[in-house]
This record gives sequence, structure tokens and C-alpha cells, in this order.
Amino acid sequence: MTKPDAKIVEKIKKDISLLFRHTDQKHEAIRELADLYFQREVSRQTAGMMNAASAGIIPESEEVDEGSYHPVDLDALLRTQIKLPSLPLIFSQIMDLMSDPDCSANDFSNVISNDPALTARLLKIVNTAFYGYRSQIDTISHAVMIIGTSELYALCLSTSVLTLFKDIPSILVDMTSFWKHSIGCGMIARKIAARKGESNRERFFVAGLLHDIGRLIIYNNLPEQANQAISHAAHHKDLLYNAETKVLGFDHAGIGGRILDKWKLPGKLADVVRFHHHPENAPKPFDIDTAIIHLSDIILNALQMGTSGEHLVPPLNPAAWKMIGLSVEMLPEIIQETESQIEEIS
Repeated sequence: MTKPDAKIVEKIKKDISLLFRHTDQKHEAIRELADLYFQREVSRQTAGMMNAASAGIIPESEEVDEGSYHPVDLDALLRTQIKLPSLPLIFSQIMDLMSDPDCSANDFSNVISNDPALTARLLKIVNTAFYGYRSQIDTISHAVMIIGTSELYALCLSTSVLTLFKDIPSILVDMTSFWKHSIGCGMIARKIAARKGESNRERFFVAGLLHDIGRLIIYNNLPEQANQAISHAAHHKDLLYNAETKVLGFDHAGIGGRILDKWKLPGKLADVVRFHHHPENAPKPFDIDTAIIHLSDIILNALQMGTSGEHLVPPLNPAAWKMIGLSVEMLPEIIQETESQIEEIS
């Protein structure tokens, strides 16, 4: 193997110091993620492959006048001002079918097939290596029989919600990169849950897909403040969710949880979204769902696999890591699988 150029190695080490500046770099999981980042970037940059992270971890930004920050009343925003896309009618129709013990796979197929774009997205996902089926799944009724109604509903819900925000200006967020980060988080969460032996694993996939939904709400409804938060985070080399709180008075996780409450989504999804950066504050501290999404988001940010706007790695709660009980030796395999499967879907 050719020895990497010393200048490349030096640059990557500086990038790692910045990327992981808010983490405990002595923690075994963070050390492993930093090492994986180093190996990948040495390989990429030696081969002349530069991505956004290779060019610079944080984008250039001028200082913002903090006197221009005006915290937003979240309750008032949710009551009167927020532009909240409505979930398509198809979801209430699917929910009706799920509560009908006599419904069949064809009944689901008839409803979902009325939305060609949704049908195409679902078939693309279930035919990837992520699901691992040998034969081609070419109809929704076949998909229902293979993966079940609950998982199919979860896929319908999570993939469709993100498409409701497709018109957000690229100056705030690259939606392709946002999608990559979101679906990657869902994939990693589901893989960790599988290794933990958790049942009903589609809930982890959905929570991963929707964990940063609050960012889309902020970008869509408060673009000026969103831009201030992005600039503040970049200038101060701070985490974006800290900058959101500084500018808005709340962060994306908080508003994301409130939005999912409004949408009356099933299970504890709203709390998982609300506390994914601070699992210790969840109603049941270190609930396994919240802990797994917390870790999955950190993995995605550490390996720069897409972004929802965050450029640095959030801190890992050591108690959440301990509760999950994942061996660091599992991380490279999980990450490698996920990277290849993200490319299949995106």
C-alpha cells in the first residue's frame, strides 16, 4: 500500500480535531468513528476524491450580530403562524385498512397504487439489499405479503413526509443530502436494533428517517432565523442545535416532537425525535428507541453521510452507548453496509 502524502494526513488530522471537537475523543466509540473517518478520507483524498467534508468541515461564514436574534414563541408559532403540510389522504385510508381485520394485501395495493410516486419509492426501497430479498418485488401486494402491513405503512409515512418539504431553498439545505442523512440514520438504527434483537424494527427506521423533521419545519417557516443559526454555528464552530436555541429559543428536536404530536403519529415517535440529542431527558431516561437514534445520528455525522445542516459531531451520551451494548467491532460492518445501501436508494 502506498504511503499517504504527509500533507493529506496532516489536513485530515486537523479536520478530525474540528469535526469531533464537541465529543469525548477518549470514548471507545468516538475513537473508532474518528479512525474510520481517517481511513476513509486518506483513501479518498489520496485518490483525488474530494467531498464537502474534504474541502472543509465548516463552510465559511461571517459573524452575525447577536443583537438581531429574536427568540420565537413556539406555542404561538404552532397555534397560528406555522405552515404545516397536511399528511396526504392516503394515510388515513391506510390506517383504516390496518384497523380492519378482514383487509387483504390487494386492499393495500389498491390504495397505495393510486399514488404512483409513492408506489415507485416503496418498490425501490424494498428491492434494495437493505431488505435482502432474493427475488424482485414488483407489486405493492407482493411487498405487503413479504414485509407486512406495519412496515409498509412505516415506509409510506416516513418517505412521504420528507417529500412534503421538497421546495426548501438550497441555500438553507441540500435536500438530496438531507434525504441521504435521514435514510442513513433509519438504516443504521434498524441494523443496531436487529443486533439488539429488538422486535418491530420498522419503528427504528421511521424514527431515523424523521429524527430531523424539525429542521425542515424551521427552514420552511423561519428561513431568516434558520440562516442566522447556520451562520452562528459556522462562525463559532458550534453545534447547529445549540445555535438554533440561541437564535430561536428552541431547537429542531423540540419543534420536531411538537409537530409529530400534532400529526398524531403512532407510538412514542414524538418523544424519540424530541430527545434524540439528549436521551437522558426522555420521559423514560435512556429509552432504547431514543438511545439508538441518538447513536445513529452521531454515526452519520461522524462519517459525513449526508447532512441536515449539522457539520460537527454531537456528543455521545456514554450511558446511552452502554445501554445499547454495541461492540465497537460492529461499527465498521454496520457503516459499510449502510453506505452501499444508501447509494441504492438515493
